Parts: sequence; structure tokens; C-alpha cells
Amino acid sequence: MKNKNIAAVVNDLSPSQKSFYLIDTFNKFIDDVNISPSVFQSRSCNPVIQPLFSCRLTASLSSYSGVVISTTLADAELTLRASNHTNKYLYIWDLSWIYNTINFSKAMKVLRNDDLTIIARSESHAEVIENFCNKKPVAILEDWQPNKLLNIVRTNK
Repeated sequence: MKNKNIAAVVNDLSPSQKSFYLIDTFNKFIDDVNISPSVFQSRSCNPVIQPLFSCRLTASLSSYSGVVISTTLADAELTLRASNHTNKYLYIWDLSWIYNTINFSKAMKVLRNDDLTIIARSESHAEVIENFCNKKPVAILEDWQPNKLLNIVRTNK
């Protein structure tokens, strides 16, 4: 992989399973001089473990170029609105629409956007996602697996 910028867009890096695996994976990327990981977060907080990469606020997203991986519908919407040159992904970590009220039209506008590539966390999530928005995720990625994540962003441009 040649000089690849990979960023995640999250609400924050506070103690959670998602934050732990994300930071752990991105910390592993720093050993490869061709990969530059970073995180854009809506609010700054103490991370669950120490990140060894750049952590910026989402206000800086418009100046970013590379791969962007959102983790919620709201983050994906923000990513789609950003005026930058990025390959946009939505890694659906949690099926939030199952237990939270959402605006269906707004969710479909995000999920069905042709500029957004969807990744599911598990096979069962992939089935629910496809049933919900009629768009099949391109891959299953359990817990931010580093090698599989790199393979996904290499093959789905």
C-alpha cells in the first residue's frame, strides 16, 4: 500500500469496545510508514487507550484527503457533506435504528448514497442492513481487524 491516509470519524474515543478496537488497530498501522492513520471526533475526551496517531475535531475534516470510515449514520452524513477528496465508508458497528428512533428518509439518503461503501460488523448485521436499506455491505469486518480493513479499502475504491 503506497502512502495511504486512513481516518475514522467517531463521536469520541471514550471507553467503549468500539474505541478500544479502533485505537488498537490504528496504533498497529503506525509501524508501516506508508499508512497514516488518524481520527476525527465530534468531541474531545480522554481515550480508552493511548492513541499513537493524530486525533482531530471533525471541523478539520474538509481539509482531509484519503479513506474516511464513519461509524454511525450521523458521522456518515457529516462525511458525505464534507467537501474533500475521500473514499467514504460506513462501518456499521451498531444497528442503532433497532433501539433508537431515527428519521427513515434521512437514514435512507445516507445509506443508499452511491458515494458511501458499507461495511458490516458481522454476518447477522449484514443481513439486517441489507433488509433495512436494500444495499448489501461489501464486507464483514469484526472488531476493526487491521489486515482485513486494509484489504477492504484496497479493493473497494
